[in-house]
Amino acid sequence: MSNLRQFLSVYPLALASAVSVVALSAGGAWAADDAAADASPSSEVVILGERSPTDAASALKTAAPLVETPQSVSVISRDELNLRVAENLNDALNYTAGVATDTRGNTAGRYDLMTVRGFNADQYLDGLHIISSVNGYAIPQIDLAFLERIEVVKGPASVLYGNANPGGIAALTSKLPTGQTFGEVSVTAGSFGTVRETADIGGTLDPNGVLSYRLVGVNDRSDTQISHTESERFGISPSLTYRPDDKTSWTVLYVHQQDPRSGGYGAVPVQGSLLSNPNGQIARDFYDGEPDFERFNRTENMVTSLFTHKFDDDWAVHQNTRYMHLTTLYNSVYNAGYFTDVNETKLARALAVAREELNNVTLDNNVTGVVRTGALTHNLIFGVDFQNTVQTEASGFGGSVADIDVFNPVYGSALTLPATSFDVRLHMSQTGVYAQDQISYGGFRLVLSGRNDWLDISQLDHLSNGTTSKDESKFTGRAGLLYLFDNGVAPYVSYATSFLPQTTVDRNGNVLAPTEGKQVEVGVKYQPKVWNALLTASLYELRETNVATTDPSFPTASIAAGEVRSRGVELEGSAHPITGLTLHASYTYIDNQVTKDNSGLEGTRPYAVPQTTANGYANYVLQDGPLAGLGFGGGVRYIGRGYNGVAGSGSLTIPGATLFDLMGSYDFKHLAPQLDGLTLNIDATNLLDRRYISSCYSSIWCWYGPGRDVKANVAYRW
Repeated sequence: MSNLRQFLSVYPLALASAVSVVALSAGGAWAADDAAADASPSSEVVILGERSPTDAASALKTAAPLVETPQSVSVISRDELNLRVAENLNDALNYTAGVATDTRGNTAGRYDLMTVRGFNADQYLDGLHIISSVNGYAIPQIDLAFLERIEVVKGPASVLYGNANPGGIAALTSKLPTGQTFGEVSVTAGSFGTVRETADIGGTLDPNGVLSYRLVGVNDRSDTQISHTESERFGISPSLTYRPDDKTSWTVLYVHQQDPRSGGYGAVPVQGSLLSNPNGQIARDFYDGEPDFERFNRTENMVTSLFTHKFDDDWAVHQNTRYMHLTTLYNSVYNAGYFTDVNETKLARALAVAREELNNVTLDNNVTGVVRTGALTHNLIFGVDFQNTVQTEASGFGGSVADIDVFNPVYGSALTLPATSFDVRLHMSQTGVYAQDQISYGGFRLVLSGRNDWLDISQLDHLSNGTTSKDESKFTGRAGLLYLFDNGVAPYVSYATSFLPQTTVDRNGNVLAPTEGKQVEVGVKYQPKVWNALLTASLYELRETNVATTDPSFPTASIAAGEVRSRGVELEGSAHPITGLTLHASYTYIDNQVTKDNSGLEGTRPYAVPQTTANGYANYVLQDGPLAGLGFGGGVRYIGRGYNGVAGSGSLTIPGATLFDLMGSYDFKHLAPQLDGLTLNIDATNLLDRRYISSCYSSIWCWYGPGRDVKANVAYRW
């Protein structure tokens, strides 16, 4: 009851604050609009400052203004990625409302580990699902060098994308040929021996621009924040676009990414990190593995086809197709989470080995069109998509390896490899049919979406020679209503559902039914007319049901009877009020909890999800004078308290932390005209080198948050 009272007390206050901010801003803009109208007989509105993203295609699968979309969506542009010298998705989303990026702290570089509204986030690249290993470690990671833009769609997205976690998706957009001739080379150097080189060139292959190309490359190396570990990456992405006229476009894109090393993936024990240890605190760079054995080699190859044909100004057909092949080789020594001596210095360890391969095919066909019926305008989309993945994994855990002294680690232990304990071949296919109507009538925007999916899962266990399978049909839907006032204020309400397949089996060996997500969201957006900004306030309640939990009558098996609830408030705003000034701020309050469970977790809060985050940054570039072209700014990130996902006496609270970031830039064209195109960007995260715990899992493992990381990027563009 105390949690409910807290929720009921916080929500009205937060929503009232949000509405007040939007209303005051709207009032100011209205007054500015009126003043502008009085000063000039012209009705033209002059936008002050720079441009920031004002539309998104991921939420509705058609380009739509953010202020007219009845759902919370955040956009991170290429300019912002460059400004903050972001190198991975966690960096990119550090300031985004509703997103927690510190899931595994300073060991998070190998994967894009983050949650949206308390749930793991699925990723989509160019509208197609990036399918990961269901059981293991073969999880793709797309380097930011290959990306033009990131959109975070919050809440269930199954109605347009099929199976997905209910919290939201990260929709990534590739760099593609533009039809223009350009080039960029850059070098980044920073803390922990980081050296990163990128190149991005494009142009046309014929005088008429029918064929255009783009070539992006990246080479990255770092010693990482964990001792005795390194990360390396090489990637290349050529693309070719055939555009015979202004109605037809066909792009073929290839990505090869090789990660010979990917840092460590270990942790530290609770005692000596979050809790006290009689011997002191464990070092932040402590490595719990064996350097000569550690290996994570990942190879990704993707071929993508993006086709569009416009029949006229209203109707078009789109087909996006991708084949992905991914292999991983994983060797690791990891700590078992407990000490073997009374002095709490010797940490037990074990081995993990895995060999995995993914073969994924994804396809999305849709037709978009506009129909006008009297005063109503219908933006329609009808589509069929298909996903197919074949995954093989052979892995083992255990073996034997010497304990390690966490305060005086010595490496080089003799190892005994574990026997193979998991050897499966998983085949999953999904076919979906979807339709959507976005209706416009005056200031009203009504979105109605529906979809049906047919799912087929089969898994062969090579060790037992047994097969489990499941055929499922699921319907998902969405309804959203928004009203856009003349002054730019747009309140909205929406309801959406989702589903996610499971591979867990019940006592009879049958695969459990998919989990189901349901969300209600209300909010308000504001986009002023006289300066470039977008403010969003949203309030939501989201429930995931059919979650696997212990079968009370057969404790070694599972049933689909669990439930997780997430509800919260999100505030986010981006603005360019004057030329050269960039402002961004966000606030998140999330109350997530396991509400039904048979294993003792009911009432607990999932790990790695801070209850509150508050972030903001500002950057200003001087426009004139002797220092013209010099930019400077800073940011503050507050990560609130979190929990370790355990009930009773094992429950732990992870304290919050406040981090400070610093950024600077210089455009050398202001120094000399012949240096036009040469720029410098500097970024420092956790400037004060705050030592903090980002998350803990159960009472076994904890992860330190990233320490101070300073990077300088020099780029030349032409």
